[in-house]
Amino acid sequence: MKKISSLVLFLALYLGTFAQGEIVSYYKINTLNFAQLDSILNIFGAQGLIAPNYELDVYKVLYKTPYRTINNLVTVSGAMVVPKNTECPVPMAMYMHGTVSDKEGVPSYGSSEMNIGLLFGMLGNIVVLPDYSGLGDSDTSVIIHPYIHAWSQANDGINMIRAGRHLEDSLGITDNGQLFIFGYSQGGFATAATLREIEANYASEFNVTASAPMSGAFDLKGAQKDLIISDSVYATPGYLPFIILSYQSIYGNLYDSIQQVLKSPYDSTMPALFYSKNYGIGYINGQATPVPKNMVQDSILASFIADSLHPLRVALAESDLLDWAPQSPVKLFYCDQDEQVTYLNSENAYTSWTANGAPSVEKQNLGPYTHGGCVEYALINGLAYFNSFRAPCVGITEANNLELSVYPNPTRGLVILQSKAKDGGNVTIQNLLGQQVYTGTLEQGVAETIDLSYLTPGTYIVRMQQGEQVSSKKLIIQ
Repeated sequence: MKKISSLVLFLALYLGTFAQGEIVSYYKINTLNFAQLDSILNIFGAQGLIAPNYELDVYKVLYKTPYRTINNLVTVSGAMVVPKNTECPVPMAMYMHGTVSDKEGVPSYGSSEMNIGLLFGMLGNIVVLPDYSGLGDSDTSVIIHPYIHAWSQANDGINMIRAGRHLEDSLGITDNGQLFIFGYSQGGFATAATLREIEANYASEFNVTASAPMSGAFDLKGAQKDLIISDSVYATPGYLPFIILSYQSIYGNLYDSIQQVLKSPYDSTMPALFYSKNYGIGYINGQATPVPKNMVQDSILASFIADSLHPLRVALAESDLLDWAPQSPVKLFYCDQDEQVTYLNSENAYTSWTANGAPSVEKQNLGPYTHGGCVEYALINGLAYFNSFRAPCVGITEANNLELSVYPNPTRGLVILQSKAKDGGNVTIQNLLGQQVYTGTLEQGVAETIDLSYLTPGTYIVRMQQGEQVSSKKLIIQ
């Protein structure tokens, strides 16, 4: 894990020069207790099924990341969720949020997607959540968020991880070395883009344990291009002018004036709405034509269809995420009735990555759900996927003297729990989703036999607590 010394950080602050991922400033924005976290679980319909393991501190972080070129650094913002009083170091997870056009609709401002960071944090992860350049407290020089631009999204994510590690140093904490990356919708795209950039250029710095790109637009030059030229009504037509305006801000070669590309009145309304950064994408969708291509000048649309070297097609191809092979474990989550990001993106990514030689790519179609209806299923399955890689908390028993014994292990159902701890303690058993499947108590020296044969075979966590002391053991049911 790369660290930054206090002296280096002091000199950077004093001299006003920063490297990528260095922190410009940070401060605590919230502390959440168990009661507050339980109400967060209610949002996900998980209250009573999942119990918060840790109370949380939440920080806002301003850090440096490149914009347009690698040496042009700008300040961007993000959030970091830190579990309190963990028994041992926990993984770091990065959540990359979905499409946002208003600058305050981001995690560090308390958007609804911040709750995803809180969910993963309360279950035992340090979670970093980039706001993305052009959003949140980003430099005003970034006139529009570089929407669906792979290089920009990747660097926002990579430098949020670096900033998170620097903040760990400042707080005197450390993670366990595991790194999980996940995101939904645009965040799914950003997850894959970040992983590609890491494996291409920063493999010696970052070791990604696993990633879960969810319902992302990976196939920009195929499935997503087809949506641009489609005659069909599209659920989120504002995405097209968002891409056009953001790509123009990066490349500068799509048009000389916006009137060359967008018809009236969209040549005026769309730039005004997006550049102001005060309007949500839902509102902007309502100001667009239901069929996105109807906002585009006919001559431009014809050129886009006919010319494979049209600047917009070239730009889409540059951010397309099919032509590579992820080397670390990846699982794609999606739903086949997604009206915003067609499921073909995930199917095509799986086919391409596998054909390109990716050693560990999986996919899971979560069913006939819309883009909004798919989110919770993707998140809970993504959490279970990450937990299958989670390193055990080493040394807890020896450190706190609870001396919890769990045997036989593996078992086909019957298991014996025993502890020599004075006054015994409370015992819970959870599956890898964090759902409690057993609660009880242990008395000192008493061997308690319980029957878990009703449970689905798999890995479970047995957790004993006595006051502030906690001991956890992994249990495998065959």
